[in-house]
Amino acid sequence: MTEIKFCVSRGDFAQQFTALPECEAWGQLQPGNGRVAAESPLARIHRHGGSADHERSFALTAPAEPAHTLCTVIPQAGAPHPQTVYAVHDGSGRFIGRIIQERSTLGMRQAWRVEDAGKQCSAVAYKGSIRAWTAYWVASPFLLVFALLGFLHDGEASFSWLWGKPRRTRWRMRAGGGRRKVALDFRSGRYRADTGVLDTRLLYAQAALYGA
Repeated sequence: MTEIKFCVSRGDFAQQFTALPECEAWGQLQPGNGRVAAESPLARIHRHGGSADHERSFALTAPAEPAHTLCTVIPQAGAPHPQTVYAVHDGSGRFIGRIIQERSTLGMRQAWRVEDAGKQCSAVAYKGSIRAWTAYWVASPFLLVFALLGFLHDGEASFSWLWGKPRRTRWRMRAGGGRRKVALDFRSGRYRADTGVLDTRLLYAQAALYGA
């Protein structure tokens, strides 16, 4: 297993670089927790100007100057509702895979699928575990009461931090028909990627989209 740990950083220091033409400096992928500037980020993220929140468009470049494009992430037209399909190309324009955002079978959870160009390898993820979502919905009435009490006490919802929805997400795949491997794991704002099972650029692209 070839493992990389990183986060999507959006702080001011992470946006102090020259963006590509028709793009804005959006953030970077960096080792660590993203609270301090990394001496050597893994990639810089450029968001194409005018791209909508529901159909984001990015370019990822290596941190060295001049900028070398690692991959581009562009939404494809004609995807069936409620899917959003993103095509990922390398720096030379060669198609290397796609990322699909959709809903789970019951429509209750956000779902993601990463596929390589030949559809030989794919990883699927659902936002939050079933156990975490069950606990969240069971606790919701109590959280509402706490928030109301906080509002009546000091005029603001001091318990608003409790409303965070489950975000732990694992992109799992099958390799060689064996045990399901985790290609990408998001937890507490950080990613753990296994670059031995999927193209690193696809994993970086997925992290940028998930963090947007």
